[in-house]
Amino acid sequence: MAATARAIALTGDVGAGKSTVAGLLEGMGGVRLDADAIALEQWRRPDIAQVAARRWGHRVLDPSGGVVRGAVAGRIFTDRTEYDWACELIHPLVMAELERRVAALSPDRWAVAEGPLLFEVGRPSWVAAVVFVTAPRSLRIARCCQRGWDEAELTRREAFYLPSDERMALSDFILNNEGDLASLRREAEAIVREVESRGFLNRCVRTNIGEGGK
Repeated sequence: MAATARAIALTGDVGAGKSTVAGLLEGMGGVRLDADAIALEQWRRPDIAQVAARRWGHRVLDPSGGVVRGAVAGRIFTDRTEYDWACELIHPLVMAELERRVAALSPDRWAVAEGPLLFEVGRPSWVAAVVFVTAPRSLRIARCCQRGWDEAELTRREAFYLPSDERMALSDFILNNEGDLASLRREAEAIVREVESRGFLNRCVRTNIGEGGK
């Protein structure tokens, strides 16, 4: 069953703070869906793990037979051919699972879906609005360093995504995450109110924002 448009989708620059924004929206009542976590679930499926092992060798598997996340990243973010192959394998599965989870929500709930790859195969029908999260590059580098990445790693990964200006043009809202958490929360609340005012989300959004803003 196809899902109606009851999700706010988050995409954006690497290190911009998408997960922080997702957490804020979750606090406003959204059901949080993490595309990266779903992708990892797909890589750990026995059938998918065997496909990966046939292409990359069994050293990409852990003792339980699932694909090691770091082993995938080490291959796809260094070779465009491998990146495209992995996306063709996993991305449709992730999008189908996201759609299934949105469709399974009760009528009074809405979702916040977080993931970097949203526009590559066209905007999903279950997305009510897209928020692009960005931040100054210096801040994004600092945040990535907290993950153990340096600037070179940030640049390397960004090269595999659609350019930021293209994704911004396809988004409904741009959220610049360069201030404090309180400012970010106010911006996120304003976006949800705007989405709700357009009739894309159900009325529980307004209620949850009011409760979260106390």
